[in-house]
Amino acid sequence: MQHHFKRKGEMHSVEGKSNGAGIRHKERCIHWNGLTLPTHLKERDVYAHLALQDRVKYCRIIRRSIRGSERYFVKLVLGGIPPEKKDQKGQPRHAKGVGRVGIDMGTQTIAVVSETDAKLFLLAPNVLHLEREIRLLQRKLDRSRRATNPERYHPNGTIKRVRIPWHESNTYHKVRRQLNELHRKMTAIRKQDHHIMANWIRAMGDDIRVETMSFSG
Repeated sequence: MQHHFKRKGEMHSVEGKSNGAGIRHKERCIHWNGLTLPTHLKERDVYAHLALQDRVKYCRIIRRSIRGSERYFVKLVLGGIPPEKKDQKGQPRHAKGVGRVGIDMGTQTIAVVSETDAKLFLLAPNVLHLEREIRLLQRKLDRSRRATNPERYHPNGTIKRVRIPWHESNTYHKVRRQLNELHRKMTAIRKQDHHIMANWIRAMGDDIRVETMSFSG
């Protein structure tokens, strides 16, 4: 068994090995170490109700920082085949194509060709506008750290290799929370863009072939 050391603030999730011991989900509640935590499920969420009919394999509790506040979520790992998403009229929400689809992946774009159509997708196009804000906050963090820790830097601006604790001001912590929030938004937007692109590709065909990409090149 391998053991991985977690420093303070690095442990963001904990999970059990099965739903029979440790962290357990039963009757819309999480039971763990004597605690009974109710879970909230939207009554109109038909997909969630159908998914919960399958067997719960194990549970995972996740901590996320959203807009400066700590929030906790439970992720249920279920067995079986996921149900199909449908709209309010009972029709499938996402179209399903038939035929062979070829995919050529690049570093920033992905080319998709089917028997009747060809498209060029930009990978995560909606996260580009946040990169400039992140660079500005990173520079602000560096200026704040240099101002509060002059003894940790050489005259030429490089960091000294000495065992002196870092001092972090309230402004530094505030800017770091803003930076973490931007990274969280970028992750959520990138994931959403990838799901939208996957639905588009699935609508073009059901036999999907991906060309081998040379990551070293």
